Amino acid sequence: MGDIPRELVALFEPQVEQLGVRLERRGGIWVGEARGSVATGSMWLCAPAPHCLVLCHDVTPLEDMPLFEGSLGPYACVCTMGDDAVACSRDCGLPIRFVGPGGGAHRLHDEVATFVERGPRSLSSRLLAGHVYRSRSVIMLPDFFDELDRSYPGEFGGLFSAFDGTWGPEATGAIRHALGNIPAGPPLGPGGSLGLLSTVTSLMASLAAGGGGAGQDEGALAGHARRLLSAAVEKGGVPPSVDELARKLYVSRSRLCDAFKRETGQTVGAYARQLRMERACRLLGDGDHTVSEIAVLLGYPSPSAFCHAFSDFTGMSPRAWANKT
Repeated sequence: MGDIPRELVALFEPQVEQLGVRLERRGGIWVGEARGSVATGSMWLCAPAPHCLVLCHDVTPLEDMPLFEGSLGPYACVCTMGDDAVACSRDCGLPIRFVGPGGGAHRLHDEVATFVERGPRSLSSRLLAGHVYRSRSVIMLPDFFDELDRSYPGEFGGLFSAFDGTWGPEATGAIRHALGNIPAGPPLGPGGSLGLLSTVTSLMASLAAGGGGAGQDEGALAGHARRLLSAAVEKGGVPPSVDELARKLYVSRSRLCDAFKRETGQTVGAYARQLRMERACRLLGDGDHTVSEIAVLLGYPSPSAFCHAFSDFTGMSPRAWANKT
């Protein structure tokens, strides 16, 4: 579908195929109708920016049917859903988090929710005949937030993960206002795609200005990093690097390093070394493994590399430590 990334296409393609929707491109908008024997209703979508999709559908199945969906990788979503769509989302296991009521001009009658999917997944749910499955969604891949962070360093750090958290009153109002600005029908007139881009970027700016990126605060961010490091060390092997941790946590390297140092008083590398040495001390104290075996369990390339690292950390050789304990 042109320049829409495959990861985004995969999020609506199964619905299109299973509900019998025929999509046609009209400028920057894709519009479709379900007119077959499976369902009635409409769907439209637009990719106003790379790695971002606005998707709206309002369909009614004509018979009970299973719906199989899935994702190819992580994404964040903010959406409105009618009651039947909420039930469908719960049925298939989407980790939706409802956004509280908001005031202002845009009072939405449907439920408002955000969520984050953190990896590839296959989902299934059951659609019921005569029920109306209605939603408006803004879907963003991690690359969308990476580009914001590159263009405005430090301003959008942690915003991806914030969609998996709890929003304050200002953020709630901004989310409901933005979704209220997305029309139920496709904006086919001049400037329609640009208007959607304006809505999305204004929402991101409002969330960042209101501390939306702090939805994953520094304590939580450092805690996630500590748990990933600890799990890696306990499983054996080399702990993830700073860059690997940043990718897993969907934050910039600098934000991770700053948050980790402020929360723990250590660098990520120093903390990882401490975890490895603490496990080495436990293994040596148990007396069930040789030095060579412990080197392998902790991911060192050779026993001598392990001995050198252990001596630097404790001031003693592994054998001396084992004899002492």
